[in-house]
Amino acid sequence: MSKVNTSISKVVETFRFELFDRGYNRGTIYDYLKICRIIQKWWTDNELQEFNEYNALKFCDEIIGSRCLIPSLTSEQKRRLRVIRMLLSIFNNEDFENYSPYAQKAFKTISPNIINNYLEWCASTLKFSKATLESHRRIALRFDSFLCMRKLCLKDMTTSLFEEFISSETKSNRVRCKGTLRNIYRYLYETGIEKEDLSVLILKEPSIRIASELPTTYTEAEIKQLISSIDRSTSCGKRDYLILLLASEYGLRASDICRLSLEHIDWELNTISLNQQKTGIPVSYPLLPSIGNAIIDYLKYGRPLGGDNVIIVRHDTKRKGRELTSGGIYSIVESAFKKSHIRNWQEKKHGPHSLRHSFASNLLKRGFGYYVISTAMGHSYATSTKTYLKIDFEQLRKCSLQIPEVKSIYYSHNAY
Repeated sequence: MSKVNTSISKVVETFRFELFDRGYNRGTIYDYLKICRIIQKWWTDNELQEFNEYNALKFCDEIIGSRCLIPSLTSEQKRRLRVIRMLLSIFNNEDFENYSPYAQKAFKTISPNIINNYLEWCASTLKFSKATLESHRRIALRFDSFLCMRKLCLKDMTTSLFEEFISSETKSNRVRCKGTLRNIYRYLYETGIEKEDLSVLILKEPSIRIASELPTTYTEAEIKQLISSIDRSTSCGKRDYLILLLASEYGLRASDICRLSLEHIDWELNTISLNQQKTGIPVSYPLLPSIGNAIIDYLKYGRPLGGDNVIIVRHDTKRKGRELTSGGIYSIVESAFKKSHIRNWQEKKHGPHSLRHSFASNLLKRGFGYYVISTAMGHSYATSTKTYLKIDFEQLRKCSLQIPEVKSIYYSHNAY
């Protein structure tokens, strides 16, 4: 979208199409468009025509009271901030932000050099992914804001102060925040920046997990039914067919499907090799004929010309040729499930990750061992694979043993 002479109504209309295209539910779309009408009314009341960053930020200042997320905002103010920032993303031809950023952008109490060195250490020593590093930086920013508001230093922290900081977090974030702070304080102690290891003052968070949930899986027959539901005569159908194959035949995450390019394919050796975005761990697969032919078919007869340097792209007129997002991949897989007539699919998870679970489960059913499956999944440790393979009941039945008769008094029913 051009940034010159763009009206507010045109931006909102594009935003509406984008929400439908990404598969947002009707309730969310209704709420977001209701806020858009409030924004448009403010534009009209102020006799503004053009949508631009200056006017958008002015709306934030006058109506919301902040340009970024701060604790004092109400739920309604947070929703309005979310929508205006999404409209700015549309205006700037950028993807939607996953969250509204916090107002605290610069470190005031903690030295920026300390945090940068810490993040470099995490990347080089602990092999954290970019997403994990960004999560640690955001938590460090919130902690820095906490220290600044109370005029504290890093060495002033106590168990009660750590708990006070953590108390503002949701239950799911408390464990993550405590883990990050432990890492930071251990780093400060081991590098000699702090003389005491204050990480021992951070209490262990009680587990909130009541039971371990079995992963959603689909049988090989159901996967075939899902893939066959795609109309491959259309350009979008060729793309969606390729997406389903990559997710079900290789167990690729949505983030890796989005990034797949011709640079990852060796046509001579018949391999697909890439570094996973989430973990950075390299994986390599044989280029299956079905996937190789699907890639060629899509590139020759389905993919729009130009755009980003990736194989799978958007087809909508506003952003044709741009790289898909993980949310876009989810919408495509969910749409395929709706057409597949698979029994009870609505009651189960039905995104791309369910196909990754199914990939691991079906390999196990074929008799492959943990190590092979772990390598195919691109896990650092075989133990990570166990979350995908909770119980294989068919294999378990084959391994069950008949209990022999035991005559020893130590194992009789009357022995205590």
